Amino acid sequence: PAAITSGLAAATRRGALIKGGAALEQLGQVQTIAFDKTGTLTEGKPTVTDVLPLNGISEQSLLILAAAVEAGSHHPLAQAIINRAEQYGAPLPPAQNRRALAGVGVEGIVDGKTVLISTPAKLAAGLLNQQGANQVERLENAGKTAVVVLEDGVPIGLLALRDTLRSDAKQAIAELNALGINGVMLTGDNPRAAAAIAAELGLDYRAGLLPEDKVRAVTELSELRPTA
Repeated sequence: PAAITSGLAAATRRGALIKGGAALEQLGQVQTIAFDKTGTLTEGKPTVTDVLPLNGISEQSLLILAAAVEAGSHHPLAQAIINRAEQYGAPLPPAQNRRALAGVGVEGIVDGKTVLISTPAKLAAGLLNQQGANQVERLENAGKTAVVVLEDGVPIGLLALRDTLRSDAKQAIAELNALGINGVMLTGDNPRAAAAIAAELGLDYRAGLLPEDKVRAVTELSELRPTA
């Protein structure tokens, strides 16, 4: 039909590629859209905003240890830590037995000591003292992603990172809401940071999700309302 052809052409002019008329008609039924956070609602270029050493270590040493373990990773958060450490101009020590820990972080051995970069929620209870726990809460309430750096199981510092919202994200969500379409942000980020970002954009959220959790969330949403 001419309406379908015209609609596909209009979408293409606006940078949206739709695979045929059936897909366009299905899109018209959508009532919920699930968004990833990093690189979709945000620029996907986080930066380190806070460096908080513990136990007497310097900011430079903390960052260099963290960057050594993150070296070689293409994850946006890893790149942010590496970029910040490189500002010191010091070479990164080699990290042995580097491995990613799903839902936790990354670890490696640097100068014979195990260095772990972990999400705070995955640490054993009491491992982070009350001051450190309060700092994590403050950072996350500000919409930042906090990670704890540990050396041989002892916390030696906190790093906080934040991504920049895309300039058009808030307007896009508002326009979807005006059409009666609800937005839901699916993110692996911590609940407090996710809540701050979701509130700024005006959409619902599910936080602390692994990739398989996001797939499950989309399935659950689709059972309630047509979802894209």
